[in-house]
Amino acid sequence: MKKIIISLAFGLASVNSWSICAYNLDATQADLQSQLSERFPSVTGSEVSYSTTLTNKIYSAMSKSIYNNLVTSAGDFNTLNGDKELATNGIQAFEFKFKLPQILDNKTMLNIFPIIAGGKMLNGENINFMISYQKLGSVNSFYLTLTSPNNVGQTTTLPIQTTSDGYQYLGIYLNQNSNQIGVIFNGVNKGYIDNYPSKLKNIFFTINSNYTDMTNQDIGKNVEIKLITDSSQISQSYPTSTTDICGINI
Repeated sequence: MKKIIISLAFGLASVNSWSICAYNLDATQADLQSQLSERFPSVTGSEVSYSTTLTNKIYSAMSKSIYNNLVTSAGDFNTLNGDKELATNGIQAFEFKFKLPQILDNKTMLNIFPIIAGGKMLNGENINFMISYQKLGSVNSFYLTLTSPNNVGQTTTLPIQTTSDGYQYLGIYLNQNSNQIGVIFNGVNKGYIDNYPSKLKNIFFTINSNYTDMTNQDIGKNVEIKLITDSSQISQSYPTSTTDICGINI
């Protein structure tokens, strides 16, 4: 009996250590067309991508559960409950990995607008952390803003950098002890950029992108966006004891 108990305990520990913290952007094309956008041509789990064309496009991705809640709330993101529960203490992190093309025409506009990481706080209100990117002429930057129904925070601007692998890495960490949100960009910890009024009890994610006025020299270029929620895939360095959004140590 003792051997059985020890084996069972070891097995449970192994399952926990190998559990995957996944987030699936599984809303369908029909779902998203009802919200006046299209599903990204390629969606795998929490990774989306597309290639530019001459036709202006608006792409979206979200989970099926968030889509259903959005329909019920008449499109109001400020009432949504997130579909991932969060611990209300400690520090939780998630990341985005971006592959952005070099756009040559100064009149072409490429946006990732917006990525939303939002949810319900313990005080009953919602917050939405807005991540946007724009390339238009000399503009080539990310923009980060924390919003709530009664407040729009200060915008943090992060110009695109040259990286060794050509990707841009954006890490977000939520300090649930101090109600602060921190940012790591391409390996550099920018520290806390804003506060939120109450502990966040759940979280959801949506991704949107559009482009206009593409010309022949800029078509067929790939845009890739990957949401990373699992500790085994997180690449940036976070404060000590940080976990992924499922509570697994990074």
